[in-house]
This record gives sequence, structure tokens and C-alpha cells, in this order.
Amino acid sequence: MKFGLLGRTLGHSFSPEIHGRIGDYDYALFEREPEALDAFFHEDWQGINVTIPYKEAVMPYCTRISEGAQRIGCVNTIVREADGSLSGYNTDYDGFAFALDNAHIEIANRKCLILGNGATSKTIATVLADKGAREILNIARHDAIPYSDIHLHHDAEVIVNATPVGMYPKTPARLIELDGFTKLEAVFDVIYNPHRTQFLLDAERLGVKSANGLAMLVAQAVVAAKYFIGIDDVAARIRPILRAMTKRDENIVLVGMPGAGKTTVGKALATELGRPFVDIDARIAADVGSVPDYIHTRGIDAFRALETAAIAGAGKEHGQVIATGGGAVTVAANKDLLRQNGRIYWINRPLEDLPTDGRPLSAGGLETVRRLYDERKGLYADFADVVLPPANLTQTVSKILEDFNEAMRD
Repeated sequence: MKFGLLGRTLGHSFSPEIHGRIGDYDYALFEREPEALDAFFHEDWQGINVTIPYKEAVMPYCTRISEGAQRIGCVNTIVREADGSLSGYNTDYDGFAFALDNAHIEIANRKCLILGNGATSKTIATVLADKGAREILNIARHDAIPYSDIHLHHDAEVIVNATPVGMYPKTPARLIELDGFTKLEAVFDVIYNPHRTQFLLDAERLGVKSANGLAMLVAQAVVAAKYFIGIDDVAARIRPILRAMTKRDENIVLVGMPGAGKTTVGKALATELGRPFVDIDARIAADVGSVPDYIHTRGIDAFRALETAAIAGAGKEHGQVIATGGGAVTVAANKDLLRQNGRIYWINRPLEDLPTDGRPLSAGGLETVRRLYDERKGLYADFADVVLPPANLTQTVSKILEDFNEAMRD
């Protein structure tokens, strides 16, 4: 039996992995241009998921469409029956409903804004209505409330991004600012790569509940598999897959003073976990040569610009251990670049144990190091999800692994 995902651009899809975790069946990516749809529906496949831009375009090919998909007005799962006819369903509905519940986002009696008005937004609107939303409004560039009027709706309590704005590799990007929303309780982003879009990071900064689209993606896939191969333990399969994928893809990021041991700890973690190790300073040195010489000749501001570019590149990738330079925290933008896919640990080593040789900003000895620490300690604390007390290498690695494993269970 042959299953897969139909779409136009699918290079970064997580769907084959998810279906591989669900059951033992072949699952492929079917990239097709619009003019190739007719031919595709004569190809040999048993069932497909459908993504943008074809969730509405595939409906005429279906012999039967479920009541839910008819009500929503789009299809994302199609099964070829024994007689060759096609049955269409909308499992995105199940996926989004699960994701809201999983994130404990309350919808009843809330004013909800949906960013975008494509096929996915129709599913979202239906779920929000079924969960008792007080008001549901679309904000979009065409055929909806324009973004220029969003200030008229700063009393919204829930906002859902149903657009691809902010998706890998075009990070960071956002459609709207959240600062003006006075009653905001929760935001949801259908994007799952990166783990935290700029939209979600902004919500996090405001203390607003937030969730990405991975739970929605996994849940809709498991429900689709019910139609594909008849699995009956749908609910039991979703969370283990979600946890496994989140843990595998979340970066471990290390910050701390120059000489705090970030590289040593990072290499040990990478070996333990079988992950790539990324040393930001080493990546810069590979391009410009000696970092101290570069700072001496070009200045610290020029180096910081290179550092932020290197962090931007590393931060948007997945499943790594990243060691940052000691001054990475002095550029505020670096926090979101690292947080988009990472959990950040501050290695807070005693100052008298920090080496100073070959480190331009620490070259004045312990007093210089102490002044540098006093300037940066608040920044390290702000960046970090976890502060690690002084410990030896084995203990530090153990503490990070213990915390990381526990955090990925949530």
C-alpha cells in the first residue's frame, strides 16, 4: 500500500517521519504543480494527506466527502476505497482541537482572531466555533479585516496564526506586534518549524500562553492513519510521538563567561546524545581566522555582527548542541535566534577558575573578569531557561541531561 503527502513544496515536511512512527507503511512526498493534479489522481496510491495549496482544489476529485469536511470547505485526507472511489476527510480539525486541549488554551466565550484566510483558517474557525468562541474574526491581506485595522481588535483574547509567515527558513518574521493587546490570554501558531516562531516568542515574553503546530500535525496524522490502515488506539499514539520529535529536534544551547567550559561541556553532551556540536566562535574563526586578531583589527562591533549572523544560521537548525561565545548575550536579538529551537543553559563557573589567556575581553586578569561578569550576569540570567550552579564536568552534563529530558516530557 502506498500513502503520502500531496503539496506543491514539501522539502521540509515532517510527515514521513510521523507516519513512520505511527505504523509500518510506505509514506512518500508527492510534489505536484497545479496542472499535474489530474494525472496525480490516476496514479497508484492508497491514501494521501493534502497540504497547501490543494486542500480545496482536491475536493472535486472525491466521490464522498465527510460531513465535517463539507462543513469546513476543505479536505486534507483522501482514501481510495476498494471500488476505486475516493473518500475525503478533514483530520486537521481533529489535530487543531487536540492541540488546543494539549496546550490548555480555553476558547469558550473568547474573542478570537485568525491571521490569514486560506484553507487552514477555515478549519481553525470551525474548531473555534465548536468550542464556543464568542467572536471569530479573520485578519488578512485580502477579503477580510485588513492588518491596518487590527488595532480595532486589541481586545482579542486568543490569536491564531494560520499563515506561513515565520516558517523555516525565513526566520525570524512575524505578521503583527502583540504589545497592544490588553486582554490576550493565548496565541497559537500552525507553524512547527521553528519550534518557536517570532510570534510565539513575543507571546512568551509577555507571559501569554503559547503553542506551536507540531501537536496539530502529529494528531491529524494519527487520525489520518485511522482512515489509512484502521488503527484504533488514536489517542494513545499522539503524545509519545509528539514528545519524541520535540526532544529530538530541540537544541541544547550553552551560554556563560569566556572560559566557563561551554565547549568542553558541549562536546561531552554532543557525544552522549549523538548530536552535532556547533561552536559559534569556531564557526566564525573558520571564516575570518583568529577571533582575537579580528577583534583587535576590526573592533568588537564588527565581531558582534559576525557572531549574530553565525547564531542566526545555527539557531534555525535542529537537534544540535550549541556553545556560544561569552559575549553573545550582549546582543538582545541573539536570545530569540537561539530560543527559536533551543533550551538555554547558563554555565555559571566561579570567576577565579576562568582562564584569561587568549581572551581579549578578559586579558586584564581577575578584576577585569569580575567587572565583565557584573556587566553580563543579568543578561545571562535573562537568556537562560536554566542556571547551572558550579560543578565538575560530569555533574554539569548530568544536570543538563536530567533537566532536558524532564522538560521534553511536558
